[in-house]
Amino acid sequence: MSWPRQLLPVFMLALGFLILAAALIYDTAQKQYELALESERRIAEKGISLRQESMANHTLATAHDNDSIENLLVDHDPQWAEENIGSWAIEGLQLDGALVVWSENRLVHHANRHGSGHLDDPSAFPDEVTGVIEAARQNTGAPGERPQAATGFFRDDKGLHMAAAAPLVWEDTRDHVVEEGSHAVLVVFLTFDESFLEELASGLGFEALQIATEQPSGSAAHLPLNSHAGEPVALLSWPSTGPGLGMLREMALPLAVAVLIKLVLSIFFVRHAYKRARLFQHYHSLLEQRTQELQASKEEAEALSRSKSRFLATMSHELRTPLNAILGFSELLQKDYVKSLPIQRIQEYARDIHSSGSYLLSLINDILDLSKIEAGRYDLDERRVRLSSLTDESMALVRNMADGKQIALHEQIEDAELNVDPRAFKQILANLVSNALKYSESGTNVWLESSQQAGGGLEIRVRDEGSGMSDEDIAKALEAFGRSDDAHKKGVQGTGLGLTICQSLVQMHGGTLDIRSVPGQGTTVALHVPAERVLSALCNAETPPDSEKITPA
Repeated sequence: MSWPRQLLPVFMLALGFLILAAALIYDTAQKQYELALESERRIAEKGISLRQESMANHTLATAHDNDSIENLLVDHDPQWAEENIGSWAIEGLQLDGALVVWSENRLVHHANRHGSGHLDDPSAFPDEVTGVIEAARQNTGAPGERPQAATGFFRDDKGLHMAAAAPLVWEDTRDHVVEEGSHAVLVVFLTFDESFLEELASGLGFEALQIATEQPSGSAAHLPLNSHAGEPVALLSWPSTGPGLGMLREMALPLAVAVLIKLVLSIFFVRHAYKRARLFQHYHSLLEQRTQELQASKEEAEALSRSKSRFLATMSHELRTPLNAILGFSELLQKDYVKSLPIQRIQEYARDIHSSGSYLLSLINDILDLSKIEAGRYDLDERRVRLSSLTDESMALVRNMADGKQIALHEQIEDAELNVDPRAFKQILANLVSNALKYSESGTNVWLESSQQAGGGLEIRVRDEGSGMSDEDIAKALEAFGRSDDAHKKGVQGTGLGLTICQSLVQMHGGTLDIRSVPGQGTTVALHVPAERVLSALCNAETPPDSEKITPA
């Protein structure tokens, strides 16, 4: 038997193995391509969804506002509408227009980035726009309930747009303001022009985005954009990276060379197969890494969106409330009839203005402190100071609050010398004691205590007889802008930054903050000062002045 015939089975086996390997590689590459394509679709869908949620939240916050009802529907103020609806949407939110419609979609106000001619004729509204408006009216709810916003896409001669609509209703329980049985609706829209598509593509990590009315030929990389009723309006398409097929193209030549080599020298078959497997594994790892990076980017974008929405929702209310009080009472003091009012009433107005201004200043200080801490720009001014000096000054800051609520303050301190920032520590103690006073009833007690710990550390405790908190409420209270359910029920004033700032300042000193509480049995907040911050315990020995600086050895 000749050598070619003897080697024929080996050659056939090698060829069959290579064909099978090539088929498996192609099938795997195709599946990887489909997985990558599905991942791209989900990222695009999430990016659009986040934009819709952001527009809906901003629209609902403006529509569910007493000032909007008064200045748009009750006493129409065109200048207010232009500044707070038109400029707010176009300049503030970088949208392309906003309009307020009432019964039979009569225009109450209209603003458009590109001038007139766009959604300024209610009779020519696209069906999708009318559908979003009617959906918003259906989500009004009863007086006092928070309405729902509606979103959807629509097309007209100006292109593709994304719209959000919300009904204008009072924040309180007053009856809805209607015209011929219809609620007024605030509508904002964003145009999918070239600049927006470039911005969106950059944010999603795509090369480019295009709007089409039909599925692009030869490509499945697209996302349908529907109206509020679920009807398809357009397609968002993009060039898919195709990592699986790209891998196959790169491996085509090496595989062909491997076939020729194995047909001639079967001895190298295993070695080349192993190299192909390593190459395949490398591409698979790159694909998994890319998928993980995209997932991390999506989660980061979602977290930023939630944080931004929560911050805007909290701050819009907390800043507006004291400002409205200051403006309202100051306007009253400017009226001529104030001259005839008793001096006691005028003093009450002044006290209300001062109280609102003090609260606003406290709120701004808290926000600035928190931003400095998070940015790492909060520098500790460490000094040698007595604990009793810090507690006495802190208790003095909250004494009037305790007297006003008829709550007894008890101070039981084992004095010691500390190396801390006096201002930061007084802020911590004052915040903790004032929190205890806020959630305590009249006739109860609040204690400020301290004790030496094993190992040389110091524990400072603020204890009250208030309503207490559950573990869920404790976790919520330690979050930025987080407030317990009990705070909302009792109407306790605050933004939920106090405990967050206290915990951050304690950690900057190397300590810890521990909250122990049981519902109905009061709360104890324990501040643990590390041993290196406790210079000495004081008995009757003379100590240096409080302001003496610590000189490093």
